[in-house]
Amino acid sequence: MALCYVAWGIFFFFLYYKGVDHIRHYFWTATYFLSVAIGMSLLFWERIAAVLQPVALTPLVTFVVFMLCQVAWYIYFSKKFKEPENYFKTYPDRHYLRINWRRLVAKSADILAQQVFIVLLVLFLNDLGLTTYQLLLAFGVLFAALHIPLFVSEWGKWPAWVFGGAVAVFSVVYPLFILNVEYGFMYNIIVHWLFYTATATTFLWWHQKMTRGNVGASFN
Repeated sequence: MALCYVAWGIFFFFLYYKGVDHIRHYFWTATYFLSVAIGMSLLFWERIAAVLQPVALTPLVTFVVFMLCQVAWYIYFSKKFKEPENYFKTYPDRHYLRINWRRLVAKSADILAQQVFIVLLVLFLNDLGLTTYQLLLAFGVLFAALHIPLFVSEWGKWPAWVFGGAVAVFSVVYPLFILNVEYGFMYNIIVHWLFYTATATTFLWWHQKMTRGNVGASFN
């Protein structure tokens, strides 16, 4: 938990506020989070190696197919729907509502780093000998705690409710996949990406619909 807060704290307080984000400097953002993922994997290699054996081709193929489909969707959607730049100037922290190739690159590394921490947290909790229900409860509490900065920054606004619901669902999905499915973390990455892509797609579609219809709508 401490290392996770440190990793994202360094990004937000030392990089993000200097202009390094998922869009403008996507390469440095991707490099940073990829370094975090590799560093944590090496630091706890025995734990990470346990979920990589034996090699399972089905989840790997599924993941590759999913990412190819997502790339195709990003290309199609970015041509069909224009991002509301004025909105993102007002809410620059809501980069998760963008659909473009820069964000795809940066967020992929970001999600990978998150999933490394999630795998380690689940395995550490499992080592305590908790029952399934106890583990899910403990993970849910800790997982929610990791999102406190996001909830505080979006308190009273619609993203807080969206992420709150996602945290509740993923608190169950993530541990069960990791503990019960070969290469379950790969499916977790897919689920993780699906959430962001679905959220961004829905938002951009709805925003364009309201704008074209000249309907007064609040997106704050």
